[in-house]
Amino acid sequence: MAAEGPTPEQKTEYLVRKLEQTIRDNRTVKGMSFRTWQTIARDEILNAMRDMEKRQQIHDRTINRLVLVTASSLVTIGFWGAMVAVNSSFGGIAAIITLVAGAALFFVTADWGVKRMSAGYNKHRRIERLAHIEDLDKRIKRMEHDMKKKADWLKEKMEEIEV
Repeated sequence: MAAEGPTPEQKTEYLVRKLEQTIRDNRTVKGMSFRTWQTIARDEILNAMRDMEKRQQIHDRTINRLVLVTASSLVTIGFWGAMVAVNSSFGGIAAIITLVAGAALFFVTADWGVKRMSAGYNKHRRIERLAHIEDLDKRIKRMEHDMKKKADWLKEKMEEIEV
């Protein structure tokens, strides 16, 4: 499950940034009401929890499918192996059924492995995106600070000119 998504700390940081941006976007002269902030925070946390539960359900479903196919394949292989041992007249049929069961086991296991590798790659991409978001956020805050300083400086210059 660890390869499914960002760490809890990264997800928390993302949610805090998203809430901060929402508050900034909805800011009025008086500010945002506490009730509005609560609603926004509740929605963001709820969405994050639903996302985590969905990933957990998908993971559980994949594991259950893998266990079911593995068990049924092994039972089928064992049954037809026993049939071959008892009577060699069913050898061709047993070989085909055993081959199909083994192939099903192979493909389900391969699919599971590919999904795990894909999840690891997706986790790496999400971590990179979160790092880019953090970098962009820092640059925007730096730019806001610089713009405020420049506005204050221009305001001082305008006051000097007016005097």
